[in-house]
This record gives sequence, C-alpha cells and structure tokens, in this order.
Amino acid sequence: MSTFFRSRLFLVVGLMPVVASGQSTPRDTTPFHRGQWGAQFGVGLAFASLGFLRFTTPTRAWLLDVRVNGGHSHESSYQSDTVVSDGYSSSAVLSARVGRRFYQARGATIASFQTVGVVGGYTHQCSGSTDAPSYCDNGWTAGAFVELGAAYLVSSRLSLGGAATASFAYERANGHDSGGGRTTHWEYTGSLQGFSLAATVYF
Repeated sequence: MSTFFRSRLFLVVGLMPVVASGQSTPRDTTPFHRGQWGAQFGVGLAFASLGFLRFTTPTRAWLLDVRVNGGHSHESSYQSDTVVSDGYSSSAVLSARVGRRFYQARGATIASFQTVGVVGGYTHQCSGSTDAPSYCDNGWTAGAFVELGAAYLVSSRLSLGGAATASFAYERANGHDSGGGRTTHWEYTGSLQGFSLAATVYF
C-alpha cells in the first residue's frame, strides 16, 4: 500500500469518533433549562386553574397551582302567579397542588410529562328555601394526585397542551342548619378527572 493511501486511511479512521460524536442524538432535547419559570393557565369541565413551574433541570420542574370551581343556582316554584317556594344552592372548592413534574422530549415540538404530588383544599356548600331550613357545610380535604399529559411547543416561550389527573383524598366537613342542628362527616374519595387544557408561558 502506497504512502498516499496509508495516510488517507489513518485520517479517515482518526476522524470516525469525531464524526460519530457529532451525529449522535442529544439525550435531552427539551427547550427548558435550569432556573427557568413557567406560568400555567388551565381550564377543565368544572374548574379553572393558575399555576407556576420552576425548572431544576431541562426535564424536571416543581409545580404549584391553585384550582377554583363552584357555582350558584336559584329556583322558584309558582302556583298560578304566586311564588310558593323560593330556594338557592351554592358551592365552592378551592384547592392547591404541589408536585414534581417529569418531562420527556417527543420530537422537536412535543414534550410528554408526568406529575406526582399532594393536594389540599377548602370546600363550602349551602342550600335553603322558604319552605325548608337552610343548611351550610364547610370542610377541608387532603390527598395525593398523579397527572399524565403532553404539551405542544408553539415556541420556546409558549406551549399548548392538556392532561388527565387521578387523585385520592380524605375529606372532613362540619355542617349546621338554621334550626340549630349540627353534623360532622368524613370520607375517602378517589377520582379520575377528565382531560383539561393548559397554556404555559415560559420566562
């Protein structure tokens, strides 16, 4: 073998590790970075939420969010044109979640994630009518949740996505009515919440 070909062979063999290293796929391709923040705005069938993300690595973040749901209704019963019964019902639930979120890149624009954490909150419910005593119930809840979701990265500053959540909680409440009666009750509950949507702004 000539000196010319030997020199070219040694050059190719020597460059192979460099070329292989340059063509290898990065292990982590998410656009996030350590110290980054995110503001998450979510909505479900019966709640709205506001949360914040704090990234500790490109694929790990702490989540803190607050969820609110509730409503108020009023009902009147008539006989001819005379009101014979007038009643109302109202409810409100305020809950806070703290958890650890884990991201995986699924191509250049999609990231899946899982969140595991704890949840606690306050519950309120009242009802009454002109032909029955009013009743109010106030209590608290504490438990754990698991969340599975994905986000489409519109840009490095914005993502749109959604998630499904399963939770298990202990609830305890005290009630009283306008007649002076009082009640105390507690229960364990498990729930699988439907798909919720979220928009997240990163900064």
